[in-house]
Parts: sequence; C-alpha cells; structure tokens
Amino acid sequence: MKIIFSSISRLLFSYSKFLASIILLSTISNNAYSSDLPTYLKCNNNYYKLTGIILGSNYNVRTKKFRNLDYIRQYSENFITTDYLSINRNNGQLKINGKLKCIVKKISFNDLPKLNDEGKLF
Repeated sequence: MKIIFSSISRLLFSYSKFLASIILLSTISNNAYSSDLPTYLKCNNNYYKLTGIILGSNYNVRTKKFRNLDYIRQYSENFITTDYLSINRNNGQLKINGKLKCIVKKISFNDLPKLNDEGKLF
C-alpha cells in the first residue's frame, strides 16, 4: 500500500510541475515589432529617431538619448503623424502644426553628433 501511494504521489507531483511550467511560459508575453532598429532623420540642426510607435526629438549629445518622445497616431503609406508633427514619406517634408519646417534626410546612427575625449563637439 505504501508503494502504491508513493508512486501515485510522485506521479501527481511531476505532472503538477509540468503543468505549472507550461502555465508560467504561456503567461509571459512578448511584444513583436516589425523592426527593432530605429530610423534616424536630420532636419537642419535637429535630429529625430523614428521607431514603429515613437518619434523622438531633441537629441542630447552627452547622454546619447532623445528627450522628447511623441507617440505616432497614424503611420500610413504617405504620412507619419503625431499630435503636432507630420512627415510626408514621399518628399520628406516635415510640418510642425501645419507649417513647413524643412526637408528631412535619413542618416545612420554614426552620423549623429558626438563628443570627443575632452567633452567637446567635433
């Protein structure tokens, strides 16, 4: 009787561990984005970081981060729109509150401004 009880309890314990691990793995959520790499844009002396959901502006050279983050409301075939900013994807026109500011150009991460060893801009 002891052998039967111990075998059944070990079987139930192993199945419960298996079930708990499956439940734990299924509750972990992963967000998948179409592209994890951002696109960097240059407009005169301003720099922008464009991801799938956020448009960052006001690049800080020392921290290498973008301070102002705006959520993209509409990402269509022709326009990228936030609350106050609009980028025409065909000709690169950047409009702020409906007024043309400049023509944006795509740059790489290495083209962002950098500091030299003494903390001064190149």
